[in-house]
Amino acid sequence: MDNRQLAESIVREMGGKENITQNWHCITRLRFNVADSKKINIEAIKQLDGVMGAQFQSGQFQVIIGSEVANVFNEVDQITHGSIVDDDSTKSSSGNILDKLFDVISGIFTPILAAITGSGLLKGIMAILVWANMLNAESQTYMILDAISNATFHFLPFLVAFSAANKFKTNPSLAGALAGILMYPQIMALADAGEVSSVTFLGFLNIPMNNYASSVLPIILGVWLMSYVEKYSKKIVPKSLTIIFVPLLTLLITAPLVLAFIAPLGTFIGTYLEMFFTKLFGVAGPVAGALMGGLMPLIVVTGMHYAFFPGTFASLGKLGYDIMLLPLNLVANLAQAGATLGVLIKTKDKKMKQIAFSAFIPALFGITEPAIYGVTMKLKKPFYASMAGGAVGGAIYGLFVVKTFSFAVPGLLALPTYIENGTNNFLWAVVGVLSSFFVGLIVTMLVPFDLGDKKDVTADALTTPVAQPTVTKDKSHKVLSPLTGEVKELTTCPDDTFASGVVGKGIGVTPSGDFVYAPFDGTVTMTTPSKHAIGLVSNDGVELLIHVGLDTVELEGKGFEYFVKEGDVVTHGDKLLSFDRRVIEEAEYSLFTPIIVTNTPNFLDIVPALGEGDTVTAGQEDVLIVVS
Repeated sequence: MDNRQLAESIVREMGGKENITQNWHCITRLRFNVADSKKINIEAIKQLDGVMGAQFQSGQFQVIIGSEVANVFNEVDQITHGSIVDDDSTKSSSGNILDKLFDVISGIFTPILAAITGSGLLKGIMAILVWANMLNAESQTYMILDAISNATFHFLPFLVAFSAANKFKTNPSLAGALAGILMYPQIMALADAGEVSSVTFLGFLNIPMNNYASSVLPIILGVWLMSYVEKYSKKIVPKSLTIIFVPLLTLLITAPLVLAFIAPLGTFIGTYLEMFFTKLFGVAGPVAGALMGGLMPLIVVTGMHYAFFPGTFASLGKLGYDIMLLPLNLVANLAQAGATLGVLIKTKDKKMKQIAFSAFIPALFGITEPAIYGVTMKLKKPFYASMAGGAVGGAIYGLFVVKTFSFAVPGLLALPTYIENGTNNFLWAVVGVLSSFFVGLIVTMLVPFDLGDKKDVTADALTTPVAQPTVTKDKSHKVLSPLTGEVKELTTCPDDTFASGVVGKGIGVTPSGDFVYAPFDGTVTMTTPSKHAIGLVSNDGVELLIHVGLDTVELEGKGFEYFVKEGDVVTHGDKLLSFDRRVIEEAEYSLFTPIIVTNTPNFLDIVPALGEGDTVTAGQEDVLIVVS
């Protein structure tokens, strides 16, 4: 489907444009705040052509698109234009405080990353040109380029103000005016001179003279306060006078409070964030680097990396460099690229090879979502390999205190921002990147894992001799699908008891039909009063549990009906039970149906015959092959 069709489908499956309270995008994802998360059909969105994945994360609903995200967002924005309202009643109440904090920070910084990364990359290019004697640092050309690259960071409060105003649903022009007050030349001049530490307002309010250039926390906190002042001002000012007196009251109340209390508090928090992380890396650099580098993929996936943005900008503003978020993200991203290349080289499955190739190139340049969601996390062990590579690169960066001197997307193009004349900083940056890349690549090549070609894996499982002296024969038992629907890996089951394999190995199916059929010739061994599950044993001795949905025992049989009883002999294709999917969905229970071989230890292996996302028809395709 084209971008318009995809956008319309996403909005429709999200419960319509009326359910969307805010929408924006980052490099690869559409991001939404919604009024009611229960209206979202996440499984339907995941199946859309052009969608790589969908998830709730950090208080947001995220749809992973990839390189077309900006074009799809433009279509989504046109569809939702005019429907997003400011009424507090539309705001979602879901998520804990930490999720809401991450949501706020990401919602503020994501829309302005283009200016930040573009300016940061230009600073890196300038560093290369100066280092190669192709640009004179004293020339007028350098002066203009320096202004272009530094303006974004110097006037960062203005960018943050407008973005924060959209996030907090307040007037953007007033937010910009508040940023201008913080950066008013006379205030900044007094702060830089250091001769006047504070001034008095109205004879009693002490206002510190600080330089707020390049800062982010003061203006974020200031705009947050302003959103409440503006809201309550609208309640007390007559509507006919709103356009005149609401802006007046908002600025007169907010600005002095921000200058006297909020902005100094933001500076204080930012300073101590920067000091904490600098101290951490000074005391335990290699350990902290290995830990952060290894865990960075998980931090990014959960959206927690946005929590480090204020500290990063505080460090860049005060010290002129960052030693944590950007450097460790760089080694983690290149480790992800290495693991993806390992999959590309190793797999024989054509579809996975295509996905790995298309994800590898963006990962080199710091865009890792296609690699994470399409390749490494899907295959699991390559994801662990990428974490190992990130840990090795992070340890090197922590040991040698590798610094970046500007904000840029953490990929190969960011390496010039590590150039520091007279030091080996750039050298160690390259060593760390290469180490993380090759560790991710080599570990992926060495560790055996499912390559995404289920048929090949099945064939290997059936033909490769198993070195166990107790085995005298190699025989397989096929289990037909008892349901029609979409195949799911058991490890993705929301119920940890099934996902962990404690009950036994197997597979999952999200049903699109309403009946369960016998998957082989055998006998019914177990039924339940709630009629939500059934146990069978095949004539070959395979004991099977079919559990329709999760937590459906709570329905106490509503919507379920047996056609057999315990002890009945069945033939494959016989109807076993029926269920009403609407009843399960209305009760907000998962339709994920585990199909488990409960006597797994009696067999050499239980091999899924189909892969995640495949569609299956009851009685037509095998879903499990039991090897004895």
